[in-house]
Amino acid sequence: MRVFISYAHDIEGRKVAEALAEALPRRGVEVIWDRDLPEGNPVSLPEWIVGSVTRHPVLCVLSPDYVHRFGAGDCTAARKGVLFESRVLQRRIYDHTDPGGCPVIPVADPGFSADLAPTLLKNLVISRFDAESEDGLDQIVRRLLALGLMPAPERPSTTSDAVDEKAALVDALEAASPSAAAGPDLVREWFGVAPDSSHAELLRALPAVERIVKASGSAELMRQVTRCCLRALPDGATAAEDRESRAWLLLRCQAWHQHRAHELAAAVSTVDEGLRLAKACGDGWLVAFGKRLLAILHCELAEDSRPDVRRHHFVQAVGCAEDASAMFHALDPAGGEYGACRNVLAGIWFTQYRLERRRSALKRANKLAGEAVGYLRPDRAREYHELLILRVRICIARGELSKARELVDKALMSLAGHVNDGASYAELLGSAHLARAALRLKESGRDALANAEKDISLALGFFDAISLPYASATCRWLLAKLAPETAGVDRADIRICERLFADPRMRLSGLEERSRRINEYVGGRWTRRAEWKEIARKLRSQD
Repeated sequence: MRVFISYAHDIEGRKVAEALAEALPRRGVEVIWDRDLPEGNPVSLPEWIVGSVTRHPVLCVLSPDYVHRFGAGDCTAARKGVLFESRVLQRRIYDHTDPGGCPVIPVADPGFSADLAPTLLKNLVISRFDAESEDGLDQIVRRLLALGLMPAPERPSTTSDAVDEKAALVDALEAASPSAAAGPDLVREWFGVAPDSSHAELLRALPAVERIVKASGSAELMRQVTRCCLRALPDGATAAEDRESRAWLLLRCQAWHQHRAHELAAAVSTVDEGLRLAKACGDGWLVAFGKRLLAILHCELAEDSRPDVRRHHFVQAVGCAEDASAMFHALDPAGGEYGACRNVLAGIWFTQYRLERRRSALKRANKLAGEAVGYLRPDRAREYHELLILRVRICIARGELSKARELVDKALMSLAGHVNDGASYAELLGSAHLARAALRLKESGRDALANAEKDISLALGFFDAISLPYASATCRWLLAKLAPETAGVDRADIRICERLFADPRMRLSGLEERSRRINEYVGGRWTRRAEWKEIARKLRSQD
C-alpha cells in the first residue's frame, strides 16, 4: 500500500512528516512525499502532485504553515506547494461518495488544537501522532486498514480483553468530534479504566480528553481529569518526560479550569510551577505558552485589584506577553502563535486604557491589534474572533463607530457558523454581544438602551448556559447599571458601588444588601456614603 504525505516545511510540519515517513514503512506502508520529487523537468511537478493525491490515500500533516496556506494562501510566494496540494485535496474530498472511510486523513501533533484546523479538514477525524514516541501510529494504520487497501497484521495473542477495552475507548475518544454531545460521557467512561492504566496509556488519551472537555466548557470535568492524571504520574518523578508531562497537565489543564472558575491567584501559582518544570526539561514551546497564559492572568488580576496593586499586575502582564512574543517569534516568525501573543498584548494595553484612561495605552493597543491582524487568520478561529471583538472595543474608544459596526457584524456573522462547535464559541458569542451593546450605547438613538439591554441579555444567556459565573455577573451588573430601579437602588448607589468593588459578583452582593436595607428602613439613620462603607466592611469580612 502507498500513502502520500502532504505537509508544510515549517518546524512542526517537517518533524511530524519525517517521523511518519520513517515509521510507516515498518508497518508495511510505502510513503510517497516530496523527497521523491522527480529530478527531471520541473514542469512535471504539478502532474506528480495531482497523480499522488488522486491515486493514493493522503495524510495531511496539520501545522501552523499548513493551516495558513490550506486552500487559500495569500499573496506571498511561500509554501505554494501546500496551496496547490490543498486545492487538489479539496476536490478529492468533494468527490468522495463511497460509504467507506474518506481517503484523506488529517494528522496532528497531540498539542495541536483542533480548533485551528481548516474547516474542511475539521469535519474529518484528526488522528494524533507524537513524532518522538510514535504514539498514535496504530490508530493511523487502523484507519488505513479500514479503507480495505492492505491486509491487517496479526494481533498478538497475549492481548487481554482489558487492554482491548482501553484501546477501544481511547480510539473512540480520538475519533469523537470535540463538540459531540456524547463526548463528556466518553470521558467519564474513561475515568472508569484510567486508574488501572499505565502512564503511557493515560498520556496517549489525554490530548483527546482535553479537546472534548474544553469544548464542553466544564471546569469541574477538567478538574477531575487533572486530578486523575497527576495521580498517575510517579511521585517525585525526575525523568525529563515525567516533568514535561506534569508541566503539560498544569499549564494546559489545571490552569485552564482554575482560570475558567476565575480562581486567578491559584491559576498563577499553577502556571509558575508549570513554567519551572517546562524550563527544566527544555520545552521552549511550552514555556512560551505558559508565559502567554501568565500575561492573561495578570491582566485579569489588574482588573480585580485596587489601584495601588494594579500597576504591579500590568507590569507583569506586559513583561510576560513580550517574553512569549519573542519566544514564539524565534520558533516561527510568521506563525499564528506570535500573532496570538500580539493580540494578548493589545488586550493588556486596552485594559490599562479602560481602567486608567491613558490615551497612550489606547494608541499602543490599536497598533498591536493592527499587527496581530496579519498573523491571525480565520482558521485560528478562537484567536481570530477574540481579535475581532477587541478591535470593536478599540474602535469604540477611538470614536470610529462605523468601523466598529462593520467589525462586530462580521464577528457575529462568522460566529453564527460555529454555534454548535462547543463552549468556547458560545463564550465568544457572548463577548461579541457585549461589544455590540457597548457600541449601541455609544451610538445613542431612540432605541439604543432597549437594544443594548437585549444584547446584554443574550450574552447572559450564553454565559449561563456554559457555566461562567464571573461573566454572568458582569452581564447582570451591566443590566443593573442601565436600569438601577430593577435592582431596588438608584444611580448614586451604582456609582458608589462601582468605586468600592471591582469584582462584579461583589457589586451585585452590595446592591442586594443596599436594596434590603432600603426596604427595611422606616427612616434614614445614616448617610448613603456611610451606609455603603458599612456594607463594604460586611461583604469583605465574609469574603
